[in-house]
Amino acid sequence: MRKKIIHMSDLHFSEYTYSEDLKNNLLAQVEDENPDLIIVSGDITSQGYTEEYIKAREFINELKSISEIYTVPGNHDACNVGLKQFKKHIGHRKFVHHDINNRLVIVGLDSSEPDIHDGQIGIDQRDWLIKKLRKISEDMRVIVTFHHHLLPIPQTGRERNILLDAGDIIKILMEYKVDVVLNGHKHVPHAWKLEKLITINSGTATTRRLHSGNYPSYNLIELGEDELDVKKVNTETGFKEELACYPLEFKGKIFKSRIDKTEKGTIS
Repeated sequence: MRKKIIHMSDLHFSEYTYSEDLKNNLLAQVEDENPDLIIVSGDITSQGYTEEYIKAREFINELKSISEIYTVPGNHDACNVGLKQFKKHIGHRKFVHHDINNRLVIVGLDSSEPDIHDGQIGIDQRDWLIKKLRKISEDMRVIVTFHHHLLPIPQTGRERNILLDAGDIIKILMEYKVDVVLNGHKHVPHAWKLEKLITINSGTATTRRLHSGNYPSYNLIELGEDELDVKKVNTETGFKEELACYPLEFKGKIFKSRIDKTEKGTIS
């Protein structure tokens, strides 16, 4: 069974480049697609203020009427004690969603740091992630999402703000055979495949804070039994452009001895 997922990021409600027209286009396009799942990978606000969260919550509630939706915070959401507002208006900063019927697990993490653009998962969340991944059946596809990009993104200028503990996180994700990572932050859609791990970045869906040659966009992901197809969708026009298409390889068993070795190496 194919599962349709919409992955959007960097909505930046109330920012000076935010567009209400783009927001309305996005909502209409999502309604037309009727996805199985929506994932928002952070920066739903501009500066983490209450009024921004209220607007973002109203939009997310509209999306909830279409499909299940899961949201993680970004660095802008963590500004001005914004993570308290995130919990109040949006929900948990990390989560695990099990879709047993479709053999799919979504894991959300908070990579934000208060009032700075840098981000990291941190040792506490790394330990939490390992515990959750250990419990997932080997026949389940696993998607992990957090805001900061895990790998450098081409055509974005000087590389800054990559996940500070990216090496530790990549090791965990690969050891536990995570299939896909969804990120945002750089406002540029891109996809990498590192061995069997696929990383997908979304552009900004509702602003015009764009790098040269890009347009406001989000990702439409179709997850099949043996293939993952990603299209970037122009929020202004609805035009779809192929971003990536990767085969999904068989997931072998993760033996306990390997798990124990991974845990010790990560926690130390």
